[in-house]
Amino acid sequence: MSLSTVTTGQTIAATHVNQLVNVLQKTAGNTEVGKYYLQGGSNTNGWTVSNYIVSLSRGTATVSVSIDTADQAPAASANTPSALFLTANGFQVEFTTSAASNTARAAGNWTIQYVFLLIAMHAILLAGLLGTSIHL
Repeated sequence: MSLSTVTTGQTIAATHVNQLVNVLQKTAGNTEVGKYYLQGGSNTNGWTVSNYIVSLSRGTATVSVSIDTADQAPAASANTPSALFLTANGFQVEFTTSAASNTARAAGNWTIQYVFLLIAMHAILLAGLLGTSIHL
């Protein structure tokens, strides 16, 4: 899809609005991808180095997040990183250390998988109209 822009004096068309919606709201099966880089020091074994990754999508339920270490394998006492605390706003990526180091590091790609939140909302509304309960 090629992007179109609005110039001064031009009417905003539905295609312009749809471009914004497609960025801020992911539909079921869509993904968002990005990079992470963690580096930090540890005084002893078991310290944690972490960062919160903010996603672009809002109002969209997340299904899963996956990370790899394609850009930098864990080095200088960094253990394998993991992704935690996934929400519609983002997630935390972190690793622990196995020894004292001031250059523990890991880096790679992340991918968030989405399910469209309105699908869940419609199911809840339908259940309310039918007088049944639903568990998501």
